[in-house]
Amino acid sequence: MKEISQVMSKTTPNMTFIKVESCECGDVELYEMEILLGPKKGEKVVMKKGCECENIQLAKEATEMIARAKNRRLREVFDKHSLISKELQKANLENYKPKTELTDRAKRIAERYIDVFDTDKPRNLLFTGSYGLGKSHLAKSIADGIMSKRYEAIFISVPKLLSRLKASYDRGTEYTELDLIEALNKTDLLVLDDLGAEKSSDWSFEKLFEIVDSRQGMNTIYTTNFTPEDLITKLGERNFSRVMNQDTELIKMDGDNYRLSKFKEG
Repeated sequence: MKEISQVMSKTTPNMTFIKVESCECGDVELYEMEILLGPKKGEKVVMKKGCECENIQLAKEATEMIARAKNRRLREVFDKHSLISKELQKANLENYKPKTELTDRAKRIAERYIDVFDTDKPRNLLFTGSYGLGKSHLAKSIADGIMSKRYEAIFISVPKLLSRLKASYDRGTEYTELDLIEALNKTDLLVLDDLGAEKSSDWSFEKLFEIVDSRQGMNTIYTTNFTPEDLITKLGERNFSRVMNQDTELIKMDGDNYRLSKFKEG
């Protein structure tokens, strides 16, 4: 705490010392100052000296803005290399037409997921079913819906994700594996499409575990053509236990090939 005499020695004729008070950033001096010029001449205002709260807040906001910009750039890298088909790029909940009770339920769950999305109340979804039922369609629609609410989301197939991580080992690449993993860890929603389609190896098992384990307590969506039982064999029990944790809802889908049915109707 500063001595009053030290503080008083710094005052000017139009400035009166009031007191020293504690602030989050330390001791702050309060002064009453009389305005000498202008339309408000003679009025008195209270000013603070030594308070760094505003500067600290500005620095914090600048750091967060830089981090968000970096995450957006990394998401663009994933978008660029995800090679999403033109059909899937156009996917939304409006143009998804369920054909069975299970696919209708899946669509309603997707709609609800977007409506109640909350980074503080994580929910995971695991869409399972055969080829062409619209699992990726719904998952991509959710990601787009989340981003429309100003959240960050990354959608990428697991095989292409692993390929992207391997490519980061090459010299001269713009982003390191650590950069990419960090983006996956920090995004508000991560959609891992086509889980189980990757080529099995010790390296792929470990990378999947690293990614899925880091997403515990965060919003993550998975799609797979495998049944839960087959997925255990494909991923291993350790990885599967991270996917099917207490926050994960299993969504089974059935019916005819969704993509082929649209051609038949056309």
